[in-house]
Amino acid sequence: MNRWWRAVAVASAATVAACSPFGASGAPVRATPPSAAPSASARPEGAGHACLVPHGAEDERNHGLVSVGDQPTGVVAVWLPGMNQRPCRAALTRGSADVARRLAKDIRAAPKWPSGTFNCPSDDGVGARLYFQRSGSTLADLVDIRLSGCRGVDAPGRSARWMTDRLFHDLSSIEPTPWRPR
Repeated sequence: MNRWWRAVAVASAATVAACSPFGASGAPVRATPPSAAPSASARPEGAGHACLVPHGAEDERNHGLVSVGDQPTGVVAVWLPGMNQRPCRAALTRGSADVARRLAKDIRAAPKWPSGTFNCPSDDGVGARLYFQRSGSTLADLVDIRLSGCRGVDAPGRSARWMTDRLFHDLSSIEPTPWRPR
């Protein structure tokens, strides 16, 4: 293949990859999973009390899509309460290696969050923070799931993915009871 055709082939492949709805996955974001659910607090907000759980700082620059390793040994889920949820508390659940692998596969298969302007349903902040555990490591792959508003999959410093029905269904296998899914 001559140089001109090789350059055309490389440029075409790069264009297809950049325009793909799946995009290029970034390396998983690593964090230490909690041993207990974080505390939530109710604060006066308008006519009611907002139920809040503190979040860490987020990197504004995105480096690839949200990703998770393919062989997690388990998953720890911190379920974040909605703004007016009563009682105002986060919950912690755990899932087996099989559940973790299924969720990780769902996340990797989810399409990239589309660009554009959206009208989303009301977002009260309900969600789940997932820690995918890895063999031989105290750090886990971190993923945030937005379960209200424009449902999606996030991680600090990564581009979001769209929340799929498959992921929503598989996530329900480790939700705490009682819980109010959207």
